[in-house]
Amino acid sequence: MDKKNRNVLLKFTVAAVFLMLNVTGCEKKENPFPDDVGGQIFQGNKIVNVKCSGCHGALGGGGMSAPKLLDYVKNASSEEFVETVIKGRGGMPPFDGLLKEDEVLQIIDWLKKLPS
Repeated sequence: MDKKNRNVLLKFTVAAVFLMLNVTGCEKKENPFPDDVGGQIFQGNKIVNVKCSGCHGALGGGGMSAPKLLDYVKNASSEEFVETVIKGRGGMPPFDGLLKEDEVLQIIDWLKKLPS
């Protein structure tokens, strides 16, 4: 087999492997326990990763443009936290229509499980 055919075969093999991974093993992860407490905490983590980490950093630990969620959730009531997320405050935009109250409560539950 010459070098040109070997490169074509290698490219085909790599493409086939990526296709197989996308079809079989690299699927979107769903909540494994949607109705129990652990599942709700899993959802809180997922929401923070998608909706909050861009400003508030990984694990809500603070970012360049927003404070630590851990500090805020420990010093504010759940009602204050929900109101801040839904209505916005200071430089934070409102998430009304983007997050439901029960999703914000899942964020709170998850944050309270993290170490300080």
